[in-house]
Amino acid sequence: MAGLSAEQITQFRADGFYYPLDGLSATEVSHFCEGLSMTEERIGVPLANADGKFKHNLHILCRWTDELVRHPVILDAIESLMGPNIILYTCRAFIKPPKSLGITAWHQDSTYFGLRPHDHVTAWVALSDVDSESGPAEFARGSHIRGQLLQESNVVKNSVNTAGQMTVEWFDKSDTECAILKPGQFSLHHTCTLHQSAPNTSNRPRIGLALSYVSTRTRNTGSFRMPATLVRGSDEYGNFDLQPRPEEDFGPKETRRHAASHAVFLENFHEQRKLHERGLPAVCS
Repeated sequence: MAGLSAEQITQFRADGFYYPLDGLSATEVSHFCEGLSMTEERIGVPLANADGKFKHNLHILCRWTDELVRHPVILDAIESLMGPNIILYTCRAFIKPPKSLGITAWHQDSTYFGLRPHDHVTAWVALSDVDSESGPAEFARGSHIRGQLLQESNVVKNSVNTAGQMTVEWFDKSDTECAILKPGQFSLHHTCTLHQSAPNTSNRPRIGLALSYVSTRTRNTGSFRMPATLVRGSDEYGNFDLQPRPEEDFGPKETRRHAASHAVFLENFHEQRKLHERGLPAVCS
């Protein structure tokens, strides 16, 4: 295993993020972009405009995404941070078409997942150039150290996030950094790291997949038993319903699993959203 160096691990622990890391070869980027194009042909619309379920957990439905979430370079980096037993909790496509208004406001991934402990790292994998014009992720250095902050949903126009959410509690924005990535590179960020992204003002699409990894020690605190995918090591805790690898793209079994996975994800997501916002002070609402 190559993984992260001691210096990279130390910087990630201190900052809550690390980039750029070289992951995919040019040949692999072309392969995964071809897989994305084939998926869009199958569903009949660009993925950016598709029903939300197709942007979520494509690794259950399509073999190319299943290959990507198991890429050894990415998993080596994740193993450096959380050990050898790794579960993929979610995979989500974040695509901003050219000259599009889609944004994410300052937020934390941790808020609506209901996962504890926060042993949870996202690898954001670029399949296109992600430069300063295309709306890269901007991270607030060290913001993960405070843990979970207050966040409110349905308050952000043109949000590419499911709930249109935004952190409404003060945090230090004086030291931020945009993750500029080349195709095949990836960034890492902790689930409590505050981040945002601006619109894509370029003439090129911004294409990335956010691969959300947790250790097998992690559990869901909500009412639902969640599906997830063991991608390395063994699961000695049994906290999730482990999903098999897809054998056929858009096959009948794969389609049923994918639909069920998305449905329970949304149920859990909205349960956690309501629980979190129950505690918001009136001034935030």
